[in-house]
Amino acid sequence: MKTTVKYIVLKSMDYQLGTSLFEDEFDADAQYFDKIPSIIEYQNLRFKVVSKEQKRLQLIEENEEYQTIIVRVLVI
Repeated sequence: MKTTVKYIVLKSMDYQLGTSLFEDEFDADAQYFDKIPSIIEYQNLRFKVVSKEQKRLQLIEENEEYQTIIVRVLVI
């Protein structure tokens, strides 16, 4: 399934509230949401996952499935 994961920073001295940290697109199974770690490292910083949100879309005529996952993080 085509998957887009967006990481958003909620609070940090280096990032403004709601700043998109990064976005990743790849193919993943439906269980990927549950496999997202609670601590993420990016550009030598560690982030704690505060919340995750998942949205799935299935296009019947094209036989395609998409999922978008929004991960909200805090710098630790």
